[in-house]
Amino acid sequence: MRDQTRAPRMYELMTILHPDVTEEDLPAALERVATCITGAGGTISETLRDSPWGRRRLAYVIRNSGRDLRDGYYTVWHIDLAPAQVDDMERELKLDEQVIRYLMTHYAPKPLTPQEIEQAEIDAENAAAVAYAAAQADLVRAASARQAGQTEAATEAADDAAAAEEQAEETAETATTIEAEANAAVAAEADAAEAEVAQTDEAPGEEETAAETPETEA
Repeated sequence: MRDQTRAPRMYELMTILHPDVTEEDLPAALERVATCITGAGGTISETLRDSPWGRRRLAYVIRNSGRDLRDGYYTVWHIDLAPAQVDDMERELKLDEQVIRYLMTHYAPKPLTPQEIEQAEIDAENAAAVAYAAAQADLVRAASARQAGQTEAATEAADDAAAAEEQAEETAETATTIEAEANAAVAAEADAAEAEVAQTDEAPGEEETAAETPETEA
């Protein structure tokens, strides 16, 4: 069987950068990730760094170079890449010491229905309320620990409260961006459909092809 080159596919890549990366060094760190993508022949269509992404608390502690990391800088990339080049890109990502985790999945944006948009906004608002409640509980726990003279426990509870409050703020902001992202997905789907129609219209039909082919003299 002949080898066939598979066409590029859409992927969603999430990278988590080391928390020691400073704001000044962040653009260079992200540029290295972008170079891993483009160096493997990929094309970046979208980069998401704003809330709910950006610097945030990890879902679980990551052990890295003898340290327990609790935070990281999240970035989501939407890319077009040939499946055969995925391994090349991942190999370069693994060599970047500032990338502590990454996850790549197939990506197929789908427009949300009005009901789905409304439910997603409600879910985000509820999640924010839960996070705010957790922050308040951690503050109470910190105050109780201080009164008991448990300095270390009080500091840990205060840190947990700050993280929970930050998560609540990020989740609340997510609710305001859901509809905008849904509208963008609808626009992208419409653009793709329009481009496909235009490509079909530009393709020569059988009659045009025959008319353009010169006759061969006997």
